[in-house]
Amino acid sequence: MSELAHISSLLLRADPNKLATVCRQIESLPGGTVALTDPNGKIIVTLETGCEKEIVDHMNTLSLIDGVVSAALVYHETFHESAAH
Repeated sequence: MSELAHISSLLLRADPNKLATVCRQIESLPGGTVALTDPNGKIIVTLETGCEKEIVDHMNTLSLIDGVVSAALVYHETFHESAAH
């Protein structure tokens, strides 16, 4: 039986003065990747998780990072990992 994988993207707004620190913390999150940033503090984050609860947990964690002003889910897709291979 195949396992489900959840791919999601989020838009974060962060204090531009704390952008580098925020990005390092995002990258340390399991399945978290910084896909794009801009100097004004916008950050596109992708998450690869095993369930929807992990997405919500990661969003809460991201929201609490010092320097993050907001976090919004933009995209979510579920697929069977075996189908991707």
